[in-house]
Amino acid sequence: MTGDQRRAEPLSDEEYSELGKSMGMLFQRIMRSRKEPEGGQLAALGMLSRCGPVRSSDLAKELFLDQSTVSRHVAHLEADGLVEKVADPSDRRATQLHLTELGHKHIKDFWQQRIDAMREGFEHWDPEDLRTLTRLMTRYVEDFAAIIAKNQDAKNGPTTEDGSK
Repeated sequence: MTGDQRRAEPLSDEEYSELGKSMGMLFQRIMRSRKEPEGGQLAALGMLSRCGPVRSSDLAKELFLDQSTVSRHVAHLEADGLVEKVADPSDRRATQLHLTELGHKHIKDFWQQRIDAMREGFEHWDPEDLRTLTRLMTRYVEDFAAIIAKNQDAKNGPTTEDGSK
């Protein structure tokens, strides 16, 4: 059996609690160390960088955020010159969010700083351990996203094939 196929004794509630505390401390320390925009703003910039122009409503859905929260983030990003609203070519009544040149530079610089910090923090780790950590964290994020999507679907009720209620 491979590492993913063998089954050990399930974690106890106390072990899950310890795992949760460790992850919480990690995220808390990351957020404290940043001298950057709020996490939601960074998530919006990152999504726009990866996906290109999108409507604000699509950004909210992808980030699992309320539309009012995304609007607040977008207002700050617009004021900082990182994002601009332009007419949606498929529907002139709607707008899409675009990264400005400054926004592209900002997100590129942010990721380089993050890579540099991670490189420093992990310099004493074995490269194979880092690859294993990456694989496991990716799996965790995907599983967690699926749980969120399932809970959103249950909360919003059934939809028709075209996505309408």
